[in-house]
Amino acid sequence: MVLSVLTAMLGAMLLPDDRQAIALKVAAQGLPECRMYHADGSEGPCLPVFTVTRGKAVNSRSLAGQIAFTHGATTRLSDDEFALLAGHEIAHWYLGHRGSSLEAELAADRLGALLACRAGYDLTRAVSIFRFVGRGRDHPAPALRRAAVLAVDCQGPRPLGTPAMHSR
Repeated sequence: MVLSVLTAMLGAMLLPDDRQAIALKVAAQGLPECRMYHADGSEGPCLPVFTVTRGKAVNSRSLAGQIAFTHGATTRLSDDEFALLAGHEIAHWYLGHRGSSLEAELAADRLGALLACRAGYDLTRAVSIFRFVGRGRDHPAPALRRAAVLAVDCQGPRPLGTPAMHSR
């Protein structure tokens, strides 16, 4: 109830069930070494809140534990592309990024790719998402980002501080 009121006040909607399932699968067990305690006495993993905002463009952002995807991102992307986008934003949250820089974006690309591929998504198909991405002051060129994602070893050792993943 509180979440639906909050998202309505922010002009956002909850993520559709199929996209929510992908995002949660990519997020896996949540933020490492973090537990969320609820008013009813239950507890669970620290996971971001996923929402949808208006807009036909493919875009997303991570801010203070809320990851917002544009409507276009939820409707125009394949499952593999959406998993990589979700992984990228989840990685920003896991890594504690407060702003954007070339280094932060590449780190989120690499960790997001690891999260997505360990959740069973195909990175070779997912990198087609970069057709929607331009180069900016705080974002690397799409070719560099594509190369960083494809260089991720899904079977290799886990980076320090990342949650354990299981293939689907």
